[in-house]
Amino acid sequence: MSPRAELGQAHFDRWAFTYDRSPLQPILFRPTHAAVISAARDAGVRPQDVLDVGCGTGALLERAASTWPNAHLVGIDASEQMAAKARSKHAGDSRYRFEVADAAALPLPDGSVDLALSTISFHHWSDQAGGVREVARVLRASGVFVLADIRPPWLLRPVMGRFYAEQSRRRLLDAAGYTVIEQRRPLRLGGHVLISVSRR
Repeated sequence: MSPRAELGQAHFDRWAFTYDRSPLQPILFRPTHAAVISAARDAGVRPQDVLDVGCGTGALLERAASTWPNAHLVGIDASEQMAAKARSKHAGDSRYRFEVADAAALPLPDGSVDLALSTISFHHWSDQAGGVREVARVLRASGVFVLADIRPPWLLRPVMGRFYAEQSRRRLLDAAGYTVIEQRRPLRLGGHVLISVSRR
């Protein structure tokens, strides 16, 4: 693990204990979760198995569970403490499973999920192209990947390359073998979050 990745993981390990009370939850995270689930539903997904890459304490999967109550829900996070908090919150509910792993090395078999999600974590992935390919590997044929992250302002794009604007995100997904269905910028989020919906 690189020094940068270790610093990032340590930050999220510390944050895990107060993450659910963060002011970012109502301002950014929960509205993004709602928009991502809406985008998945609009794509016609009726998943049996849902994956969240960068799951934090499992809030997005909770929303997925209320939308698709019979689905199995797998959360992956690089932070051990985030995954531990998620396991504690969902103990006793057999629909949930949480693992510690890097996005570029998902501990899942090929073709094992129908829907993959990721919200506001993509810019933290140490190997973004590798992570996008890994998600494609674990998706079933015609599976859907909904990726949401901050959309960089035009003037800051040269120094915020890890956040990806529309065309660069499309090129990344195309290179990994996805068909991009749509890209949307929800007004509720001020147009600052880009949601890309792709099919394997």
